[in-house]
Amino acid sequence: MIIISTIVIVCFLLMHFIDMASFGSRIAGRVIKRAALGTTLQLSIMTLSKFFLVPFLPLLGFLVESGINIENYVLLVIVAYATTFLVSIIILFNLNSFQYFFQKLFSNYDNRTIPAALIKTIFTKNKDLRLKPCQKFSLNSIVIKKTLVSCFAYLFIITGFFAAFMLGILYPENRLTLSQFTATFHGIGTIILAVYLDPMLSRSIDLLDDDITWVNNVYSILLGRVLSYLIILTCLCIFLIIRKFF
Repeated sequence: MIIISTIVIVCFLLMHFIDMASFGSRIAGRVIKRAALGTTLQLSIMTLSKFFLVPFLPLLGFLVESGINIENYVLLVIVAYATTFLVSIIILFNLNSFQYFFQKLFSNYDNRTIPAALIKTIFTKNKDLRLKPCQKFSLNSIVIKKTLVSCFAYLFIITGFFAAFMLGILYPENRLTLSQFTATFHGIGTIILAVYLDPMLSRSIDLLDDDITWVNNVYSILLGRVLSYLIILTCLCIFLIIRKFF
């Protein structure tokens, strides 16, 4: 059970790490004026991150079917969110490093496939390439409204799997039905992301004469995502305390 739980946590962490780090592609595309390539590679990398769902979902389902109690399940989820929250903070404050990586990837991709360019970028150094920086994270660049909308959207996106399986543990007689609520949780957040946040970011990135709005949008969206991890983590800790002492 410990090994399976560890794999579930690692898969969740890597999936969200890659997904959030892929924003560096969008930023690198704007910085070096290759916005279309930046957007395309971000979507490709986000799709590749879903590979970790292959072991994640069956193993999480196995834990539930094996009779894991609610306290141990919530503890597993807390560890998953805590590690992901810490990693997301690192990405937020070091976004420049990630977009540097994607600038190198763009250069290596010009006459290669994505996998080949990725391998070359990871294992070789290109000292001749001049990397262009972007503005670092600052609270002055945050737009509160956009951060709140992002936080609300990601609250649904990041909780879909764990929430559905948690309901399955609490109400085992309806376990199969409740597990289908994953699509409901994800759907709400994905719609907000697709119809508001993503178009807003793309529009600001396309404005080549405006070097402020797109940066504010990027950091507002990412901060909203970080806050969503923190909110869920706090709620789960409160839930666990109530279950243990009341």
